Amino acid sequence: MSQPLDHVRELADTIGPRPATTDAEARAADYIERAMRARGLEVERQEFDAPRTDALAFALEHALTIAAAVLIRWVPWASVVVGALAAVALWLDFDVRRGAVRFLPKGPSQNIVARHVPKARRGERLRKVVLVAHYDAGFATLDASPGLVRRSGVLRAVALGATALVPALALLSAIGIGDGSPAIWYAALAAAAVLLLPLVIRVHALVAVPVDGANDNASGVAAMLGVLERIVPEPETSTMSVDTAPMRRTPEAAAEAGVVVDEALLEYTPVAAEEGSFGGFGDVEWADERLPSEPVSGQTALDLGDARDDVGQASAAAGATGEEPRTRRLFGRRREEAGRGHRVSEWLGLSSGFDPRSEGKRIKSWDRLELDDEEDEDGFGFRGGTAGGDPFAAEEAARIRRKVTAGIDRALAEKEVWFVATGAKESGGWGMRALLAEYGADLRDALIINLDCVGAGSLAWLEHEGDGRTYRGDRRLASILKRVTRDRGLPAKARATSAGLTDATVALAARRRAITVMAFDINGRVAKRHTREDTVDIVSEEALQAAVDFVTEVVREL
Repeated sequence: MSQPLDHVRELADTIGPRPATTDAEARAADYIERAMRARGLEVERQEFDAPRTDALAFALEHALTIAAAVLIRWVPWASVVVGALAAVALWLDFDVRRGAVRFLPKGPSQNIVARHVPKARRGERLRKVVLVAHYDAGFATLDASPGLVRRSGVLRAVALGATALVPALALLSAIGIGDGSPAIWYAALAAAAVLLLPLVIRVHALVAVPVDGANDNASGVAAMLGVLERIVPEPETSTMSVDTAPMRRTPEAAAEAGVVVDEALLEYTPVAAEEGSFGGFGDVEWADERLPSEPVSGQTALDLGDARDDVGQASAAAGATGEEPRTRRLFGRRREEAGRGHRVSEWLGLSSGFDPRSEGKRIKSWDRLELDDEEDEDGFGFRGGTAGGDPFAAEEAARIRRKVTAGIDRALAEKEVWFVATGAKESGGWGMRALLAEYGADLRDALIINLDCVGAGSLAWLEHEGDGRTYRGDRRLASILKRVTRDRGLPAKARATSAGLTDATVALAARRRAITVMAFDINGRVAKRHTREDTVDIVSEEALQAAVDFVTEVVREL
C-alpha cells in the first residue's frame, strides 16, 4: 500500500509544477490513473479544453473599467456601454459562470474518474459519494502575500463595487446630471484607481513562476488516494506499472485501430476442454475418506441416482448381450468400481424432503442467508443446508466464507464512491465544470466532498466559499462532518474563512450538494498557497493521515 506522502513526492517533486493544460499536468494525470488502476478500478480519462490561467480575463475586465472611467468626460454613452460590459463579465467570472474567460485561448486538460460500484441488491439504492481533488498547480502570485490574503475578501468586494460604480456614474453623466460638472468624472476616476491594485496582481500572474503545488494540491490528491485504498480492496496482482488497462477488442475495432493489416483474417476459436477433464482443468480426485460411506444419521438420502446400482444394471445387460460391461463417467473420471458409488445428497446433507424453492421463500433475502452464532449449530454459517455433518464440507465452506468476507468493511465497501482528480482547477474550476456537464444527471443526488490543501495545519470544513458570490456548504454534509468529529474525537472543525474558488464552489453554484475539507495553519491561512515555498518539505505525514482518517469516517457515516 502506498503512503500518501509518496504520492505528494511523485506529483510535486518528480513531476514538479503542473499548470493547467501543460505536459506536466498530463503526466500527473497519467500517474494518478495508474494509481487508481492499481486497485483494480476501471478508470476513465475525461478530456476537455481549458485556459492555462484566468488572469488575462480579469486583467481585461479591470482595464476596460478604467478605460470607461476615463471616457466619461468625452463620450459618456460609450463609457456606459464599456463599463456595463466589464461589470457583467467580471461578476460572471467571479461567480464561475464564464464571462470574459470563455473567450480565452484554451488547451487540452483532463479529469481522471474512477468508480467503485458494488453490486446492489434488488430494489436497493446505493448512496453515491464523490471525492474530488484537483491535481494541477498554480503560480506564485502577488495576492498570496500574508497581508493580501488576510484582506482578500475585502479586496474582492471593493473591486466588484468599483467596477459597478463606474458605469453608474457614466450613466449619470450621459443623461446630464450635474450640468457638465467634472465632479462625476473625478468620482469615476477615483473608483477606477481602486482597480489598479487588482490589475497589477492579474498582470503579474500572467508572467508569474509556477509552483510545485505540494500542499495545493498534491496533498488533496494523496489524501483521496489514501481513502481509495481504504475503501477498495487491493487486488491480488498490482497493475501500478501498467500505463493502460488491457482491453478486449472486436475484429472491427482492431481493424479501425490499425493494429492489424488489411489482408489479415481474424478468427476467434473457442478452446475446448480436454477429454476426461473437469471443466478443462484436469481430473478431479476425490479422496474416499472425505465422502461418507453411509447416510448421515437422521437423514434420508435424496434419490439422485445410485452409481453402484447403475453400474450393476449395466453389467448385467452387457452379460446378456455378450458385450463388455460399460462404465460411466462422473466428473470426467471413469467409475470402474461399482462399489465406490455414493449418493450426492449424502455429501451435501440434504434430506429427501428438501425443496429449494420453499427454502428460498423461507430465507426471503440475501441478508438472512448468513446464520447468527446462536443459530449456526453445525458451524456451516449459512441457511439452506448442513453439509451433512461432514467435517470436510463444513471446513471448506467456512474457509470460502472467511476468504470472501475477510477485510471487508461493509459500511465503506457497499457505497458507490467516485474518485475524481480534476484538472485545470486553478484556471477557473474547469475540471469540475466538465464533470458536471457530462455526468450531471448521474450526480444529481450525490454528496460531493472536495479535498483541497490538507497537507499542513489543522483540518476544517468550509461553511462558506466563493469569490463574487458566497455559497454555503451543504448543511447535511456539514452536520455529518460535525457528528463524526464529535463521535470519533477527530481534530476538525468548521471555519467561515473565505478560501476563494474551489471545486466545491463550482458544484455549489450548480446547486449540487458539496463541501470542502481544507487545512489551515495557526494564523488561519492555507499554508504556502500559491507561493514558491509550497514544496514537499512543508507537507506533514501526520496531517495527510488525519485527512485520510477523517474523510474515511465521513464516508462510512454517509
